[in-house]
Amino acid sequence: MPNIFAHLMILLWPLIAIFLYKRLGTVTATFWTIVGGYMFLPVKTAIDLPMIPAIGKDEISAISAFIGCYLIKKEKIAFFGRSQLQNNVIYLLLIIPFINVFFNQDPMFNGARWMPGLTIYDATSQVIAQYLELLPFIIAVSIVNKVADLEKITRLLVTAGLIYSILVLFEIRFSPQLHSSIYGFFPHDFRQQMRFGGFRAVVFMGHGLLVATFLFVCLGAAAIQIKIGDQQQKMRNIVIFCYLLLVLVLSKSVGAIVLGIMLAGCILFINNALQKTVAKFIIVLFILYPTLSILDLIPYQGIVDFISSLSVDRAQSLDFRFTNEIAMLEHAYEKVFTGWGSWARNRLDSSVSDGYWLIVYGQYGAIYFYALFGLFIYPVITYFKGAVNRNEKALYSGFALIIAAIVFDQIPNASLSYSWLWFLAGCLSSCELFNRTKTIY
Repeated sequence: MPNIFAHLMILLWPLIAIFLYKRLGTVTATFWTIVGGYMFLPVKTAIDLPMIPAIGKDEISAISAFIGCYLIKKEKIAFFGRSQLQNNVIYLLLIIPFINVFFNQDPMFNGARWMPGLTIYDATSQVIAQYLELLPFIIAVSIVNKVADLEKITRLLVTAGLIYSILVLFEIRFSPQLHSSIYGFFPHDFRQQMRFGGFRAVVFMGHGLLVATFLFVCLGAAAIQIKIGDQQQKMRNIVIFCYLLLVLVLSKSVGAIVLGIMLAGCILFINNALQKTVAKFIIVLFILYPTLSILDLIPYQGIVDFISSLSVDRAQSLDFRFTNEIAMLEHAYEKVFTGWGSWARNRLDSSVSDGYWLIVYGQYGAIYFYALFGLFIYPVITYFKGAVNRNEKALYSGFALIIAAIVFDQIPNASLSYSWLWFLAGCLSSCELFNRTKTIY
């Protein structure tokens, strides 16, 4: 159970955000309000009010950022996106939960228990939750006005990684205990944080996998800084990159380590045009993944056998994930266009849904899946016409690779439900929009 201090931090975050907006620029204050909230606020702690979704760390961070931007900095917020495409997609995402209700009004049995049919109340609550999830994206496309802002975001990501690395290294050495010590409870299964004779850090993110995701994103930002930094900063940037790489390796999350090394390698050693091609390939693979799985074209057993040659424990974990994925996808395919809705109706008895894509696909169907991820990935697959020099092209292509890597990570994991990643996607989308309208310079 969260202690009083945990709830107090949720309530105080808007006041902390106001202080940041009074002292810092809009982009910097927004970064620390949203990303800082994810870094330091307690997990599984929420203010639960009637009708609206529970307000936890992600929701309060987004609301606090909105208050700071709209009321203190007087920024003009594009409440449904800046472009017609964004408008249409966001409207669609807010309409589908109501359509979903009409196809899921009957109770269902998942093999262990009966789950209630859906009502308009459920749809309304889901729409509010969906908008709060998108709010960091909406704020980002509203306040990021130039390429220099995107460069600032990469620097801030590196700074955030350096700050958090101190806490990460502490927990790697002494075991995950900060959340318990400060907020009164451990947020997950402690056994899952034990790896290779040591520990994975949890800090205040809830799970070692989420910490590793955060670290590989920060590592990608550090690689961009090496690419675009001047000669005087190059050695410092290389040292920072190597340090963050070491911390990522020590985090003991194999998937994130491999993804982080591949991401950094692409940013550092291939040209900008090829980086965009790689990013597009990753996106296409992700978009086709549900269809390939349904058609039994993904070599699940071959992947498990390969991983087994490296680590039996990891292979068993992966096989468990794949088994659940196949069963849940078959269940989702029964309502491929409308989905099963909330109340865990998308799950079967004793099933575990790790991948965010599978959660979305099962709850609200294929149309919702393509709309939600399309909003996130559209700037990755478009051409950055406004980049006028090599550094700007390197910045954009590198950031696009980071977004593509985040999307690919949603196949095995579910980090995209957290507000800070939507904020990063909005930063890239904003730059893409300003360049198409030629108002960025």
